[in-house]
Amino acid sequence: MPRESHNPKVAVVFLQPGCNMTCTFCVTEDDFDRVDFEAAVALLDHLTGLGIATVTFGGGEPFAWPGDVLRLAREAKLRGLDVQVGTNGIALPDGFADLDCVDRWVLPLESADPSVHDAMRRYRGGHHAVIRERLAALQRTGKSVTVSTVVTATNAAGVLDLGDWLREYHAVAENVHAWHLYQFLPLGRGGRTNGAELAIAADDYRRICRTVKRGEYPFRIYRRSDMYRPSRVEFFWCKDGALVTGSESLHGEATTATAGLREVF
Repeated sequence: MPRESHNPKVAVVFLQPGCNMTCTFCVTEDDFDRVDFEAAVALLDHLTGLGIATVTFGGGEPFAWPGDVLRLAREAKLRGLDVQVGTNGIALPDGFADLDCVDRWVLPLESADPSVHDAMRRYRGGHHAVIRERLAALQRTGKSVTVSTVVTATNAAGVLDLGDWLREYHAVAENVHAWHLYQFLPLGRGGRTNGAELAIAADDYRRICRTVKRGEYPFRIYRRSDMYRPSRVEFFWCKDGALVTGSESLHGEATTATAGLREVF
């Protein structure tokens, strides 16, 4: 159960660790398991019992999960949950922007400059163009989108330019729900390897966020200095065949081996 001082309204479910990209800053670990579809549906019932209002399906990449993330999204909607899907956008189905089983898409955009974005998110043919295409589709339908940016030494100088681009994008359909600015963490399969190259001082990160917030954007700006310890979000994943929760335990370096880890069922 969530900590007494922790009152989450959003559940993030890591469906699997696998991904179809190799991002330089990736914080995802490889040491958790794929969630079975039946267990994921049972988790949805558990979440409604906790009073969770919104579920976000992520990973790894949820569209690389063999359990059918859209079918799971429909199960979540049947239970009255708002549904978000956090994805790199590569494997989205045709007509994704019109789907009524997903209330909001969470897409990454690291820079307004394609070369900077693509240096961070490695994908054959270029990932920046993929995201721009996905955002254009969401703009046409007016579907809500949250944009996430990981602030590193690679893209820090262009964060304000990206903000200007997002302001112009939002002006057309007013569909940007929020912009999340994440501080780079030297963790996971990408971040641990590239930490020395990508790390940005905490003071510099906070300064960038303060400058952005002074820009009075027409959508919410969130500073995420530690993506795994927000006060209103609880994380769920599968470990050794059991569904577990406890964001303190997502990375072993941060705590003792299983500190805070709680088995769901």
